[in-house]
Amino acid sequence: MPRAEITKYAIAQSTKELMRSLPFASISVSDITRRCGINRNTFYYHFRDKFDVIRWIFYTEITPLVRDSMDANSWADSLSRLCRYMQENRTFYLNALTVAGQNSFAECLLEFSQSLVAEVLRSADREGSLPEEDAAFVSRFYAYSLIGIVLDWAREGMTADPQPTICRLERLINGQLLGGIARQAAAPAED
Repeated sequence: MPRAEITKYAIAQSTKELMRSLPFASISVSDITRRCGINRNTFYYHFRDKFDVIRWIFYTEITPLVRDSMDANSWADSLSRLCRYMQENRTFYLNALTVAGQNSFAECLLEFSQSLVAEVLRSADREGSLPEEDAAFVSRFYAYSLIGIVLDWAREGMTADPQPTICRLERLINGQLLGGIARQAAAPAED
């Protein structure tokens, strides 16, 4: 592993360790650098700010879990793995949920969900009959819905089994969303 990646992992690990006992808002870049034994310049060489670290952690940890199963047939498995991983790392992710704004955990989840729904749409619309603008709008709409449900579950402490909710979402999305694409593709073009 390149030295830069090792440093990023050390910064991320220090941030996660601090978040086990402190609210994210109370953690400073100085706390993080002191914890992992680097200077501030090194931190800022790798990350813009502490919020950027949260974003990096999310994408570094979550992407490998879901990368191979973001299609119309297995997106629910990706969502299930995401929820299980969040449960396993509950303290960190509950603390991360308190972060608002740019590079927040919720923003990362929204981006993740939007790309997941877009991938489901692409795999279901093999002929490419759904206009790109419509696909982007539908992806964003369903992403907000998915994330709202996941955030509700997370804010309730992540103690409930997420699988029943994921099954409901799967029926909804695979039924209505994919059925809607089929209807859209079958509809005559408007002038």
